[in-house]
Amino acid sequence: MTAINRLKLLGYAADAWRASHGGPAAVAARQRARLAELVRFARGRSPLYRERYRHLPAEIDLRALPPVTKRELMADFDRWGTDPAVTRAGVEAFLADERLVGRQYLGRYVAWTSSGISGERGVFVQDADAVALYGALTLVRGLVAWMTPRRLWGMLRLGDRVANVVATGGHYVSASMMEVARRNRPWPFDRVRVFSAMRPLPALVQELNEFQPAELIGYPTALTLLAGEQLAGRLAIRPALVGYGGEWLAPAARRRIIAAFGGPVRENYGASECARFAWGCLRGGLHVSADWAILEPVDEAYRPVPAGEASYTVLLTNLANRVQPLIRYDLGDSVTLLPGGCACGSPLPRVRVEGRRDEIVYLETPSGEVVPLLPLALASVVEEAAGVQRYQVVQTGPRTLRVRLETTAEADGEQVWAAVTHRLGEYLDAHGLPMVRVERGAEALARHPLSGKFRQVWAELGGGSPA
Repeated sequence: MTAINRLKLLGYAADAWRASHGGPAAVAARQRARLAELVRFARGRSPLYRERYRHLPAEIDLRALPPVTKRELMADFDRWGTDPAVTRAGVEAFLADERLVGRQYLGRYVAWTSSGISGERGVFVQDADAVALYGALTLVRGLVAWMTPRRLWGMLRLGDRVANVVATGGHYVSASMMEVARRNRPWPFDRVRVFSAMRPLPALVQELNEFQPAELIGYPTALTLLAGEQLAGRLAIRPALVGYGGEWLAPAARRRIIAAFGGPVRENYGASECARFAWGCLRGGLHVSADWAILEPVDEAYRPVPAGEASYTVLLTNLANRVQPLIRYDLGDSVTLLPGGCACGSPLPRVRVEGRRDEIVYLETPSGEVVPLLPLALASVVEEAAGVQRYQVVQTGPRTLRVRLETTAEADGEQVWAAVTHRLGEYLDAHGLPMVRVERGAEALARHPLSGKFRQVWAELGGGSPA
């Protein structure tokens, strides 16, 4: 990391600390100033926003700005950005090479891909300032805020080693961010190791036992499986801190994870569009860094919903990233803004996030053994096949997966299906599941009957687990 970027990270960290201790007025003042600057910059440098805002006055309330969707931004990718050198073709070529994970696109940006709750693939580019900010917020609000003397001693006793159990094999935000940090700042990130959620569970358990992490971070579904291994005695680690993100954590699963690892579970909330923007506090609140990100819970017509009411979706404004401005972006999550303050004293607003509710699927080997597969791992296998736009993977039997696909307009549907089945076949074979049949679903993608959202992975067996 250059000296300039290191100074930026420290500056962002100091400002975040001051905002957190300056009360609601300090947070609101930063938000107003940064929003005004972002809108001015987008109007001046992004052809897409210049056109969308051309009939609007120079100074305008945020809610008067038209929302944008992932589909709109992906369809107009080359006009969305503020750097003409950033093109869809160029970014896609960069993302197609897994050897470039953690490296800079065009020598100055990071790029990653995501599908999210909509099931549509997204491609996102972040500038150096935004990446430095994400690191600073993680440090100040995601780590230092949790450091009690006992927890700090536990971290130091285990060498401050951090295990991050995430999807690998592509340019996903968590793995990419970790690799960027390791390249730019060898210390302390030389103590951070990414463990693939794509690995068979016994192999993952063995690797974690050898590593003995001081902090364990992962998807809730991955942590739930690891908690079961810990309680069964096959996993034997004693992390001082456990953190999760990327999926919704059910109360029963939280209790199981706490029982297994003996401590509190810290939530974080982020997305490929804005890598880190909310962290859990010691009192159980999930606080949005409103000085750098604006979340607007809204209904189906993008009208605001009151505090205490679950939204249909949420609009995100990322106040940090300039290369691809995100202003009132439909993130797709259901979010509840919680009324009142938090017992921890933070001036940052609290939310409750529904997020992705995909399920672990349990498939049978030829010998009858049951093998769990993580939903985000399965989703990653499918969505990284070229030409996939949206998809759903449904377990319809002990040895059957049914895949529904929507492909991009320019893709050959048969070639996409062949690529998906090939990738799934390799993944299933690696987990000892060569007999699992992958069917092609001719039916249209289905929305959840209650939320109206697109789930990506689930079981239609009366529950995902045989237990």
